[in-house]
Amino acid sequence: MRPLHRRVPIKGRGYSLMYQAFGPLMCNTYALMCDITKQTAIVDPSCQSPDEFEVLLESLEDAASIHHHGSDGNSYTVSHILLTHGHCDHVIGVKECLREWPRASLHLHGLEQENYDQAAEVGRQFGVHFTEPAHLPLPQPTDEIVDGQRIAIGDSIRLQAVHTPGHAPGHVAFCDDRPSDDTDGSVILSGDLLFRGSVGRTDFPNASIDDLYASLYRVYDKFHDDSIVLSGHTTATFLRKEKESNPFVAAAIQRPQDWWEEAKLRNGWQ
Repeated sequence: MRPLHRRVPIKGRGYSLMYQAFGPLMCNTYALMCDITKQTAIVDPSCQSPDEFEVLLESLEDAASIHHHGSDGNSYTVSHILLTHGHCDHVIGVKECLREWPRASLHLHGLEQENYDQAAEVGRQFGVHFTEPAHLPLPQPTDEIVDGQRIAIGDSIRLQAVHTPGHAPGHVAFCDDRPSDDTDGSVILSGDLLFRGSVGRTDFPNASIDDLYASLYRVYDKFHDDSIVLSGHTTATFLRKEKESNPFVAAAIQRPQDWWEEAKLRNGWQ
């Protein structure tokens, strides 16, 4: 997996962050590991094969060895599995992760239950084949994500869940918006909301282009333009760069204020 923790504004926040694209749809899996406790969160486990899962394991072991403390050597604990949404390419590795770390909590927004339950069936249409026994349902979430909640992992990782529907009705972004010495920017794990030069598709039955525009507007309203965007596909980008060059962002943030007020009311946002 590729390390990102030296990138501004991730640098200096007290955790290691790495990612790797897995599966036929090249979906990014992210791992955040507290430098002190080595408690770890996996975001969108997309490993489809045993070889891909081995890459994840080896990367976590390597990261833990850099920041080992005390008698436990370089051990680490995956305590959280966080899902930005329930589409097949983002959840295919859930079974394998929970077999490896059975005490980990599994977090999903309640509006994503339908997508999550149908992930294996829909996945076959996209060449995403779940591991055996594929006929068994995915493990059910232990924790329902609520907009605005703060998720703590170890001593140094604090992620705010931000509801960002459009690509999927219960889509969320996980954001570290705490102050940093280097920049005013936040760290945004955006799932399939925003990509470098593009956005998540909205041609699924429960997707909505209007909600996607509202979510983009919301992200730009909440976070500084220097924020880094770690998306579900493609490489990292920044809010400022996408504001300057992404036509979907331009279309969203130019919407009128009355449209934005209606969108907030519709989605129950503060």
